[in-house]
Parts: sequence; structure tokens; C-alpha cells
Amino acid sequence: MAIWQFSCYVIPKEKADISNHLEIDEISTWRKQGTSTETIDFLDKRKSWSNERSQYGNEDGTCIEFIYDNEVLMEIYCRLDMRSLTKEMLKKILNFVEEIDGLIFYEGEIYSPNMREIIEIIKKSRATRFCKDPIKFLQELDS
Repeated sequence: MAIWQFSCYVIPKEKADISNHLEIDEISTWRKQGTSTETIDFLDKRKSWSNERSQYGNEDGTCIEFIYDNEVLMEIYCRLDMRSLTKEMLKKILNFVEEIDGLIFYEGEIYSPNMREIIEIIKKSRATRFCKDPIKFLQELDS
């Protein structure tokens, strides 16, 4: 993950109701859910560093990764490049999340794939703060 990326998990919607009883690896798992990567037509499929991952988009840019264990989908990980993210790309990603009955899991909280809600979260993120003013961001880290 690069400092300019907003990173989150896409989790199954059904995990939202029981999330306060689960650990992160249990919340984010798609085991027993089943979903298809076929609906990703807005990012190019790329070669991943691992045979256990299916990657769409550039690793240092906006990308969605499907993480497998013995060909069983375990996690969906999403990184948004705050240097170049467009509203149209965010809309496509959120539509994908909605299509697979997913939710956004970011910094211990669960969010619906609602454009306004996600934009507000992104605005407050470290990645956005870094992209707005890298020097100020780094100075704040040092103090």
C-alpha cells in the first residue's frame, strides 16, 4: 500500500450484523459466499505477484485484489489512488461492491457503498491529507 492510496476491504453484507463478534479475518472473508470477478470490466486485469491473487488495476494505483486460498475466495481488497481517482471510477467501484452484496470495511468501521458517505470518509483519510499537502502531512508525522 502506498501513502497516496485509500485502502479498504470489501466484506460480505451479511457480516455487518455480527461484526462486533468477529475478528478482522472473519469479517473480511468471502469463504462460503462465492462471488465472481467477471463483473470487473472497468479495470484491466493485471499479473499479480502471487498465484493466489487476482488483480484488477495497477498495484500502485487504483486496484481491486481478489485473494484466494486453494481457489476459494477469501478476501477482496481495494486501493484507491487519491492522486488520480475520478468520481466516475469511484462510482463504478461502489456499483461493483453493491452488485456483489458487499460493504466497505475501513479502519474498523463498516460503511455502505454510498457515494456521499464514502466521499466523506475519503476526504478525512491519510491518503487524501498526504495528496493535498505532502510536506505538511510529513511534518505532522514528525511532531
